[in-house]
Amino acid sequence: MIRKITNRARDYAWGSKTLISDYFGLPATGQPMAEIWFGTHPGSPTFLADEPQTSLLEALHNQPLPYLLKILAADQPLSIQAHPNSAQAVEGFARENAAGLALDAFNRNYKDDKHKPEMMVALVDGFEALCGFRDQNEAQAAFAGFGPLLTEFAELLSQPAGLKLAFTRAFEVGPEIADITAALARQSPLAARLEALYPSDPGIIVAMLMNHVTLRAGEALYLPAGNIHAYLCGLGVEIMAASDNVLRGGLTPKHIDVAELLSVVDFHSLEVEVLKAQNVLSGLARYRADCPDFALYRVDVTGANVLADLKLDRDAIVLCTGGEIAVSDSLGERVVLRRSEAAIVTADAKFVSLAGSGTAFLAC
Repeated sequence: MIRKITNRARDYAWGSKTLISDYFGLPATGQPMAEIWFGTHPGSPTFLADEPQTSLLEALHNQPLPYLLKILAADQPLSIQAHPNSAQAVEGFARENAAGLALDAFNRNYKDDKHKPEMMVALVDGFEALCGFRDQNEAQAAFAGFGPLLTEFAELLSQPAGLKLAFTRAFEVGPEIADITAALARQSPLAARLEALYPSDPGIIVAMLMNHVTLRAGEALYLPAGNIHAYLCGLGVEIMAASDNVLRGGLTPKHIDVAELLSVVDFHSLEVEVLKAQNVLSGLARYRADCPDFALYRVDVTGANVLADLKLDRDAIVLCTGGEIAVSDSLGERVVLRRSEAAIVTADAKFVSLAGSGTAFLAC
């Protein structure tokens, strides 16, 4: 089966009013257009384009996809956050169920029993993110240079497990938090941006412990379980395991459970690996991710370059991000996708082919 699928943009406050509409040529809504989801996750169900009353989940005979593909457009930072691994998700979900917490309770951490690794690919230059903890010695030196208000953090960072100590202390600071974040804002352009949006937020201290990364178009970040991260601004395509488990650590009015966050975060310093798609064959490149739930490919076809008879092991979503791409299969089905359009391609056909002149992302 090949069918076009569609969804509405979600209007989260951090979303951009222009990035999606400008890049994809879609009508602006006048509201933030933060994310467009393609998948079977109940948080924002995708529907068949020509049967808007039929959800993608129903079309797949109620067999959910293990992944969720998104277009994401941020004008302001998302919350600092981390996601659990599979064992942590199973245990946390069962624990909160046993405690009688409703799935939509404000203080609910685990909405399901699944892990949530994810990958972000920038569509345009300048996608900014915080990703993992910076080198502890570098963080210690930076905080030592911020003046006497930050001396305590510099001293914590000089100790073994200093990143965890400083991270924990950020949420324990009392009324002096306003003076501390203001001091950071005077020294750091990033802290100044965050202070303007979230004054006196402990997440500003946490952000100074993290790697600040800027992606060019086509570059990607892979964020496994335990990775502390936050997207700051930009337009990209995101793929993740189909979960809604988020432990937040600042820059948000939503629930923050510091103890639970501490139990899932990886406090090792991380040298950020910016990923580029690796060629599989002419016109087809894969973004490497150590995750069984999803694979993500970039497709580039021209009149002289057709991707014929690709074998799919499971149901796939094709999202056209530029030009025009025809998707066909061995059952004789065919759709033409234009920029912003997407289709589900089920694995019941032996082969799928892509032709035309354009660029797409294929998730499976």
